[in-house]
Amino acid sequence: MKKNSKRGFALLLSFALTVCMMSVVAFAGDENNGLGKKSGTIKWNGHSCFTITSEKGTRIVTDPLADWIGYKMPDLYAEIATVSHDHFDHNNLQAIKGDYATVREVGEFHFNDIKINGTKTFHDTENGALRGENIVYTYHIDGVNVCHLGDLGHELSQEQVESIGKVDILMIPVGDFFTMDTVTAAKVVNQLNPKIVIPMHYQTEALIPDFGLLPVDSFVGQMEGWNVVKADTLNFSKSEIAKSKDRTIVILNYDK
Repeated sequence: MKKNSKRGFALLLSFALTVCMMSVVAFAGDENNGLGKKSGTIKWNGHSCFTITSEKGTRIVTDPLADWIGYKMPDLYAEIATVSHDHFDHNNLQAIKGDYATVREVGEFHFNDIKINGTKTFHDTENGALRGENIVYTYHIDGVNVCHLGDLGHELSQEQVESIGKVDILMIPVGDFFTMDTVTAAKVVNQLNPKIVIPMHYQTEALIPDFGLLPVDSFVGQMEGWNVVKADTLNFSKSEIAKSKDRTIVILNYDK
């Protein structure tokens, strides 16, 4: 090969490598920008208790439980606490520290950047005759609709579905016995049509055996076509949920 040809080939190769490197740097930059975006978070404290935190840092604690049932409560801090019904494994407000507002009624409530809607339901299939009433809460957080079903015991009516509204992330009891069975739970998921489902209120190694609940696998077996992942914390944002085409069950780990 002539010298001029070799020099031209070397220049061409150098230019190609430079373009490739620029592309890699640009891609890494986009990726880092994505990682830097703010998001809300959901952490499971055991049973039906979660800490939901908005992008601005507003914290909601749902259904705080008595720790003698097996789960050892971490230090819980909140600006808002919600109680779906007055049973000991859902109403232990003394476990929460700080100056917080409490919601334990049906209706609409506004707290800074959070809107909450409470819908009347029942803890059983007999309109509350066996275990009383239950409130389903929908939290409107950073453009995302997070729904906590409490101890729902039945399939939803059309009126209740309309009251609950659009759901992006659904927290659903799946342990049977005290709440709806797993077949009904799967039907309720279809009624509300969320993109993300977080199971709760099921038997784990931490929960005392006397509860007699089913393990989470019993519910997962009903959910054909859903992706299943495990995580310590769920990060969520309006943009990520909007562009996702997957339907995912997120099994949150209990941090002992």
